[in-house]
Amino acid sequence: MSEYVTVETQPTDNPDVLEIITNQRLAVEGDEVYDSFEAGDEGTPIAQMLFNGVRGLVALSISGTDMIVTRDPDVPWEEIVDEIRDALRDFFL
Repeated sequence: MSEYVTVETQPTDNPDVLEIITNQRLAVEGDEVYDSFEAGDEGTPIAQMLFNGVRGLVALSISGTDMIVTRDPDVPWEEIVDEIRDALRDFFL
């Protein structure tokens, strides 16, 4: 495991959807898709941690080292990305 977690973002055609690329393996056993808080709250530990710790997270897809994040448009991306970065660092370190 790396001693640090990197988080890069890539915009998508939808202003409320962002791709996040990390240097850590997020999905261990195939792709994960959570289309609601309830689904994420019952998902893998990383999905539970993100849905319960990141304000504005509406939906999440995890594949390998990448995530596709859908936000509540009332919450700015900067806040969501910062919270995801902090949560991932706590989770992996």
